[in-house]
Amino acid sequence: MLNPLIAASGLLLLLAAPASPPEPLDWDVTTHLLQTQRATIHVPRITVRTTTIILRTPRPIALVEKKADDCVKMEDLAGFSVNRFDSVDLVLRNGALLRAKLGNDCPALGFYGGFYVKANKDRKMCAKRDTIRSRSGRQCAVQSFASLVPAR
Repeated sequence: MLNPLIAASGLLLLLAAPASPPEPLDWDVTTHLLQTQRATIHVPRITVRTTTIILRTPRPIALVEKKADDCVKMEDLAGFSVNRFDSVDLVLRNGALLRAKLGNDCPALGFYGGFYVKANKDRKMCAKRDTIRSRSGRQCAVQSFASLVPAR
């Protein structure tokens, strides 16, 4: 049995076929042919997630320890970092670096989260007098200070 859909489709194709071939174009008559093309180029937005960024970091500056005063004013302290096992490097407001050396029995690793210094009447932190306390409660005495300057 023949499917009626196939039969109807075939009849439509026969009826839709042109009865005669199309007329050839007469190029002698002035005929203008306009051809347009459109190309769309998608340029993705550059974001940090889609772009590889190569940062060239300069070599770390070699620092040398120099003799420093035994005390530093508390209001001169701006920040700190723990770079060595036995000391805490202090950053002063003027940009200078000062290393606070701790005792041998007190590793500096416990001070990554910050530390506290109890202020005295003179508002200074002095070596061989003051202690720094970690957030966990451990206390370490400051043995000495050394100024950090770039090596020549």
